[in-house]
Amino acid sequence: MQRQNFMTDENYPTAGSGGRSHLGAGSRITGELYFPGTVELPGYVKGRVEASAIVIEEAGEVEGELQAASIAIKGRFKGQIMGGKVTLHSGARVTGEITYESLSIESGAEVMGQFTPRSDTREAKTVDSSHATEERK
Repeated sequence: MQRQNFMTDENYPTAGSGGRSHLGAGSRITGELYFPGTVELPGYVKGRVEASAIVIEEAGEVEGELQAASIAIKGRFKGQIMGGKVTLHSGARVTGEITYESLSIESGAEVMGQFTPRSDTREAKTVDSSHATEERK
């Protein structure tokens, strides 16, 4: 399995060729998961998830690590994200570390953690949305 650059779609099939995987609502999974295309997560996952694209649905909750070229969070996440395009939707509740190439945070998302732009790993930004503060490390 080739995985040279997780920040782009290099060496990954596109979502169209890799297909779309969907874990059923109410499902609970623990472990390391790999999907060749897009995966939608409306249930609970504890562990590591790697795919071309990951979507944590509104009812979804993930604890652990995410790695994908595209990550969209609509539900809850706690852990570490290593992504290309990362989108935190208005219903997202995120705690952890996010490394990204592009980051979009919609109004209403609750975010607490450390953010590191992939293009500039010299500085990390810490955000605590409960106090609406930003600190540079």
